[in-house]
Amino acid sequence: MKNKINRLNVSITNKVIELQERGYDCDFLLLNNSSLLCMQTNRKYPLDSVSINMMEHGYDFFSQSYKNVHTIETGNGERGVLLTETVL
Repeated sequence: MKNKINRLNVSITNKVIELQERGYDCDFLLLNNSSLLCMQTNRKYPLDSVSINMMEHGYDFFSQSYKNVHTIETGNGERGVLLTETVL
């Protein structure tokens, strides 16, 4: 079973690691009020004020759902990653 878990999550994990190595070092959380929260700086950004690009789509065994890996770029230079079940 462990090999199956690793195979299912490998594309998401590899993409997040690749993006972190490219400087996307913040973790973003999608809030209910259509804004993003940077977990490292505690800054909130309206969705329409940031650049969002979908980078990877894969199945996450732990949540038993498909996840989308997005990059986020803000106007003040913060760059990071957002995982969602929907494409933004």
